[in-house]
Amino acid sequence: MFRTAENAPAYAVPMLLIAELLPGLIVAPYAGRLIDRRDAAPILVMASALQAGVIALIAHYPMFTVAGAALLSLLFTISSAATFALIPVLASGLGMTLARANSLLEMVRSLGMLAGPVAGGVLVGWIGSRNALLADAASFALLALVVMASGLRRNPQPDDQEEQSLFADYLPLIRNRRLMVVTGALSLEVFATAIADVAFVFLVIVTMGSGPTAFGVLTALWAGGMLIGAALAERTIGHRIGLAAFGTGAVMGATMLLIGLAPIGFAIVAVAFILGGGANSIHNVAVRTLLQSEYSPADHGKVAAIYGAVTRTAVIGGYVAGGLFVPNDAPSAYLVGGLLGVGAGLIGWRMFNGRWSAASATA
Repeated sequence: MFRTAENAPAYAVPMLLIAELLPGLIVAPYAGRLIDRRDAAPILVMASALQAGVIALIAHYPMFTVAGAALLSLLFTISSAATFALIPVLASGLGMTLARANSLLEMVRSLGMLAGPVAGGVLVGWIGSRNALLADAASFALLALVVMASGLRRNPQPDDQEEQSLFADYLPLIRNRRLMVVTGALSLEVFATAIADVAFVFLVIVTMGSGPTAFGVLTALWAGGMLIGAALAERTIGHRIGLAAFGTGAVMGATMLLIGLAPIGFAIVAVAFILGGGANSIHNVAVRTLLQSEYSPADHGKVAAIYGAVTRTAVIGGYVAGGLFVPNDAPSAYLVGGLLGVGAGLIGWRMFNGRWSAASATA
């Protein structure tokens, strides 16, 4: 991102952001069907190896950055669906619950969010962007080697309708009301948080009148909240997976409302970020566990593709909507995002469960 901003025309940065998102949307349905019809582990190995190669190419030839980002978007969609499908297999092999496996995954991701940007900044400053990208490529190559050496396998389910069309393959899931409610309501939650993401830097710089230090501390507080939430996720979720998924979405919305309504000060924003990060982490664990436990393993690739494609679209829409509030009205962005987030959590739960209590949708 920095290299593109410094060495390419201004329009290259938004092109890079679009390239990181849009191609994955196009390939998502095919990626989901591929994962359900083939062993997901070798697919993850191949996708990781290709990611390493593409990043190494970008490191050596900056002119291929946007094209490389588009290829990474395709590969990330495939590897994400493969990872989603492999988590239940890994949990079963290790003798742990789905919630615990997803909590451990979320904890590792939270640590990555906390340490990764710092490590990236240090590496770029120390050895330059080219070598930092090569280190990044090496991490994907290491992932490919670990998965390959682990012996992890996920045998595809037998399919008697191999030749059916792509739409026919997805039609039973599209007709599943509960899946569509989860996808629709929680994608509105993603849309709401994306609005706030755009406003965040302007909230710090313009509204709070602070600088990079405050921005970095608040970012770290969100990641720290996520780490705490990941550690507490299994106990918090218990057997009420659906309630946890929608309830934490409403809590995330409430933290955005707090920022939008309360007098802006560092302490208030810091508290909101810690609470929001914790709710975000529990929400991620609950959503993955809900989708993996409620739907057949034979459909896990397609379920991941549907949810990933819709939420990625929501992110793009949220970025566009967030741009309407910046640079001078960041609190209003948080207010709108908060109202949408609370509404998505509460109304989505009512539609999903058919009642306000947790009695009929606890697993």
